[in-house]
Amino acid sequence: MPTLRDLLHWNLAIALVLSSALVINELHIQRRVSAQLFTDVGSIPFNQVALVLGTLPVARDGGPNPFFLERMEAAAELYCSGRVQHLILSGDADIWGYDEPEEMRTALLARGVPAADMTLDRAGLNTFASVERAKSVFGHERFTIVSQEYHNERAVFIAEELGADAVAYNATALPIHQAKRSWLRERASRVKMWMDLVLAARSPLVRTAASFER
Repeated sequence: MPTLRDLLHWNLAIALVLSSALVINELHIQRRVSAQLFTDVGSIPFNQVALVLGTLPVARDGGPNPFFLERMEAAAELYCSGRVQHLILSGDADIWGYDEPEEMRTALLARGVPAADMTLDRAGLNTFASVERAKSVFGHERFTIVSQEYHNERAVFIAEELGADAVAYNATALPIHQAKRSWLRERASRVKMWMDLVLAARSPLVRTAASFER
């Protein structure tokens, strides 16, 4: 029967293995996609379409969500610069009572993006579904992704693994010490990503609504 000391040693060994795997995963993703992430709108390659990844317009404290605001600024800047001609606004249509794509459209209309140049994808329930649908549902083999850098890294990696040619435009992000929850959630999402990729043959999760796109 193992002693307490043996159990502690095993737990330590398991913790070291898992920690090493997480670090390797992070480095692998960053090295694969670093050349496809841009912060200067003038240097990003032209693509006909940009995929704008959804987030809630409000923070947990009820105030404006800075991630949402910066993401909308980046999407509008990308469109108005002429580096893309159309925006796919992809997100969850029913989260905390908010319709993410509709909220994004309202914000982008206020920033000068015409309604005719925006398509709403209400079945983008997560990053994997948003990216996968940009390729399989909307038929785009090449597109630009808009989100914060940490999010773009994973999204571009997913796009590459699914056979798409993607670049990303980084919206301004909060420092890690001001966005600990988002940073931790991203670490877990990068692990889950592999499960999604292994099961990529399955259909992305959808909800039975009359229509998800307009």
